[in-house]
Amino acid sequence: MAKPQTPSRMPPLLPNQIAAAVNGRIEVRAEPSRVRWNFSDLVTSDGHRLRCSFACSLKPLNDPAERKLLGEVFLARKTSATTEDLIAHFSPALQAAGANVAASKSVAQWLAEGARDLLAEALHQAADKVAFGCGLEVLSPFNVDLESPSFQQQKLEAMERNLAEQRVAGQVEHFEKAASLLKQFDTLRQAAPGLTPGAVLQQISPSEQGAMLQTLLLAAGKGSTARQVWAVAGPYLVKIEPRLSPPKTDLITLPATLGPLRSVQPAQIDGQPVLLVGARSGVMLVHPDQTAEPTLYVDSEVVSQMGFSRAVVWRNGLWACHGDAGVVGWNLDAPNQPKTVLRPAHLAPSAPMTTSSNTSMEMNKPGSPRNLAVLDDSRLIFNIGQRILTLNAQGQMTALPVESANEIVAILPDRGNVYIVHEDGSIATRDLATLTITGDERRGGKVNAAAVLPWLGSVRLLLATEDGPIQCLGTEDQLVTQYCSVHRGLKILTAAADWVVAVSADRQRLILWNTWEGRKPAVEVSISSLARHRVADVDFG
Repeated sequence: MAKPQTPSRMPPLLPNQIAAAVNGRIEVRAEPSRVRWNFSDLVTSDGHRLRCSFACSLKPLNDPAERKLLGEVFLARKTSATTEDLIAHFSPALQAAGANVAASKSVAQWLAEGARDLLAEALHQAADKVAFGCGLEVLSPFNVDLESPSFQQQKLEAMERNLAEQRVAGQVEHFEKAASLLKQFDTLRQAAPGLTPGAVLQQISPSEQGAMLQTLLLAAGKGSTARQVWAVAGPYLVKIEPRLSPPKTDLITLPATLGPLRSVQPAQIDGQPVLLVGARSGVMLVHPDQTAEPTLYVDSEVVSQMGFSRAVVWRNGLWACHGDAGVVGWNLDAPNQPKTVLRPAHLAPSAPMTTSSNTSMEMNKPGSPRNLAVLDDSRLIFNIGQRILTLNAQGQMTALPVESANEIVAILPDRGNVYIVHEDGSIATRDLATLTITGDERRGGKVNAAAVLPWLGSVRLLLATEDGPIQCLGTEDQLVTQYCSVHRGLKILTAAADWVVAVSADRQRLILWNTWEGRKPAVEVSISSLARHRVADVDFG
């Protein structure tokens, strides 16, 4: 006798299933399922778009007729119904109800407190109508979240306009004050035309001197002719145009004949601008516009890993200094062979050397000449360690008495003075004609580099210290300003009327400030990422 068959048990519903049909039977989930709809294109009465999220719970009704209705709607073509199926089934009606009610109020009204309840009720009613026709029950809690990206953007733009208006108002006030200060400055200069800018600044009220200096730097910088920044790194001459945003950079490959590049300085020959690029065994005369091939001034006797660190045009010749080669001069029209060669041994002869005080001075140790500069048409100046020497047109050298036991960092000639900056922060001012000391002061901290900042026909001194920001000093006033950054130990420094440029301690980056804004750099340029070499030197040209 055959045993009666036991009906197969319905497998449990999966977490996302509401109902399933097996062997003609419909199994439904006993507990409510939480579902959510997201609508992104509801439009308010004032044309803003609303993003609406509506959540509620759905539960199958436990009545055979309702269960049959649920099966006809959701299980006619598949064996199970999921929450995703329910969301898709309800979406058209909820979308229409949401769009209809959203158009009844402005976006500000909808985003106000309590307005969401009205939208929640409208969506609840629409959901009830759909649920009635498919064997489901709509249950609380009902949650509505609203946001309007277009309204938020409008508020943001209004805030930005307000801030812009405030900035413009502040700029107007600043410009009015700047105009007043400039008028005051011009009045003082007209009353005493012999006064230098620094001396005029001293006549201004101390509380106004900082604002006056910033205004004068801004006026000078904005009115200056645009100049490029030039750097050398490895075999490349790098051209930077800082006024563009972002700065434009170009790599120019120079001939490798003279070895790696060491320095770059601007010069003029017959009124035309040129660049003097120092290399290991000579100097290249480069035309900034690249209209002609570089001229190579060669010192074939140089055997060194060092390079020419400074070059100048003087008396129809090109002169340069080199740590191992000494001071070398060429005629401009004879680049293949130097006309004058003063090796380190020549710069420290055992015989007495002429001094500026007409006394003898022994210099028995050879050294590396640095900081070569033009004093006037009859003299060059340079230093070896802490010693200062001049060279005249006849090749005669004169040694000045040593003014400090600390090495000289920079020699900075101006129209009437020469500023000698030492490593310990001491600065000696010498008269340009006589080279006698007319001033001596000490600034705190070790100085890595120094330069002059052109300023209304005069200069201010820039000092890059080991631990702090760049100091900007007046030569005839007591005002000190700073150029600040996160960088410390800056190695090389140069400036024009509108820019201050420094090289980072690792020689990989250029840091640039507008001369009138020292609180933070205007831009930084990574030279090492472009040239794959570190910066050897930088200057304007």
